[in-house]
Amino acid sequence: MSTQPPALSQKEMLDHAWRYFEIHANQRMALFNFFLVLSSFVAAGLGASLQLRGAFELLGAGLGFLLAIVSFTFWKLDQRSSFLIRHAERAMAELENAFPISGPRLFFNEAHLTAKEVTRWFYLRRLWTYGRAFRFVFWAMGVIGVLGATLSLYFYLHGTSAAVEV
Repeated sequence: MSTQPPALSQKEMLDHAWRYFEIHANQRMALFNFFLVLSSFVAAGLGASLQLRGAFELLGAGLGFLLAIVSFTFWKLDQRSSFLIRHAERAMAELENAFPISGPRLFFNEAHLTAKEVTRWFYLRRLWTYGRAFRFVFWAMGVIGVLGATLSLYFYLHGTSAAVEV
């Protein structure tokens, strides 16, 4: 009995690599969408606690730190998803390299074309990758969380209500 796996056709290998790519690309988008919803709710609560003040200042500090932690965690999850997607892209590019003509070598040609676009000399004309855009959002929400937590703690420790003495 042979333990050698059956030989796969190029189409079967491409289908396998495509399914792997598709699973992780969809997972990445789903994670980012979930992050947007979750961080929006936390940021809204943080904003409300900063306006209400009083007893809500400690809640605001907690929500701010939570937003920063959530941003960091989703950034790390996105790094993993991005790694898996690049892994699939490399496999697709290697398989496409055997194509007899260069036009359909989409994954093979994409890395070179993207590298050229993301390094344009004029920054506003540069192409942003999904990773860069996602990192910007994770960073912005993390900063909002830290600033919100800091403001909430400052208001809590230094008093926020102007005492009216009669």
